[in-house]
Amino acid sequence: FRTGAVNSASGSAYAEFGNTKVIVSVFGPRESKKAMMYSDIGRLNCNVSYTTFATPVRGQGSDHKEFSSMLHKALEGAIMLETFPKTTVDVFALVLESGGSDLPVVISCASLALADAGIMMYDLVAAVSVSCLGKNLVIDPILEEESYQDGSLMLTCMPSRYEVTQLIFTGEWSTPDINEL
Repeated sequence: FRTGAVNSASGSAYAEFGNTKVIVSVFGPRESKKAMMYSDIGRLNCNVSYTTFATPVRGQGSDHKEFSSMLHKALEGAIMLETFPKTTVDVFALVLESGGSDLPVVISCASLALADAGIMMYDLVAAVSVSCLGKNLVIDPILEEESYQDGSLMLTCMPSRYEVTQLIFTGEWSTPDINEL
C-alpha cells in the first residue's frame, strides 16, 4: 500500500496484492450536485472500474456496478458522514490488473485513500475473501482459484471497533466448511 499516488486528488492510494493492482482516488468533500435537497449528512459516491487490459480476456472485468455498490456498503458505515453535511465525497477505484480477490483489495485501498484525504472515519476498513474449493478454504484466492471455487465469502470490518461492515456469501457452502471459519 502507498498513499499519495494521485497528486490531483484530495487523497489517493495504490495497492498491490499478488498480481492484483489497484489505484483509488478520493475527491471532496465538495458541494453536492443534489444541494437543493438539504441533508444533515454528507453523501458518498463510489465507482469501481477496470482497465481494458486488467483481465486475461480483454474487456472482461467483473460487474462494475455491483462492485461499486459493495464498495459503498463497505465504506459508508466507517465514514462520519455527519461531519460534512450537504457535500459529497467521491471515491474512484481503478483495477489496473486483476489477479484475484480484487474487491477486498479495492476496499482496503479505498479506506486508506479516504484517510489520506483527511475524511473523518470511525476506523479504517479492512477486507478479506475466502473461497471454498471442495473441502479446502483458500484465503484471498488468486484468479485461477476463484475460477474453480464452489463458494466464496467476503468480509469487511473495522478492526479497531470489532465491527463487521459487510458480509457476503456466494455459491454453495457445506455447513462444516462454514463452521471452520
